[in-house]
Amino acid sequence: MKFSFPVTCGCGETFTIHVSGNHLPRTADCPSCHASIYLIEPLGNVVGMAILGRAWSELKGEDWTLAIVLAAMAVECELVYLFLKWNRIDLGLVRNPTDADNLEWEEQWSKLRSIAVRLDKLAVFLTADPFDAFLSQNGAHLKALHAKYPASAAVASPKQFFIEELFYKRNRIVHYGEISFRQLDAEMCVSLATILSQILAAMDIQRRNTLEAKWKT
Repeated sequence: MKFSFPVTCGCGETFTIHVSGNHLPRTADCPSCHASIYLIEPLGNVVGMAILGRAWSELKGEDWTLAIVLAAMAVECELVYLFLKWNRIDLGLVRNPTDADNLEWEEQWSKLRSIAVRLDKLAVFLTADPFDAFLSQNGAHLKALHAKYPASAAVASPKQFFIEELFYKRNRIVHYGEISFRQLDAEMCVSLATILSQILAAMDIQRRNTLEAKWKT
């Protein structure tokens, strides 16, 4: 898989690293000051990050349709990653997870047919609140969404806004063969996927904090 990500040098220069395969390069040379920078593989779902990065690349390459498909795919990748991650952590407190456990969790996830159900299922799993309820109590996570798309501030359900503006467009492509999307459509979808990924990361942090607080007591 080919993808890219930005690197910022100590001199202030930000440049792009291109990756092919599943291993990140160990170092990168700054094009400005020529310093050699040691690269550390990021924590979390590297594949999901790579897919979202590829969506941004396709956006820059003016392939609007593929950018939309990849944006939605990146979010779905992150959803299932977090579901499996925290099931493994919970079970790991008792015993080591097995391949059979992984298959069972995958079957549980596959039975959640709609993206709306999946968003709520994961939100409750990580935060004890459905998706919209979590955001109503953590409004700061919606600032980026409202700033970029003011119309989103007027909707009753942020979840439904993400579904209609991102996943419905993806469905029109993969289910109905529509490919006549514009640049603004693709830009919105990739931006929404990025914001949604940040919201999922916040849920992940809340789950971790809850676990840490439990063990401290």
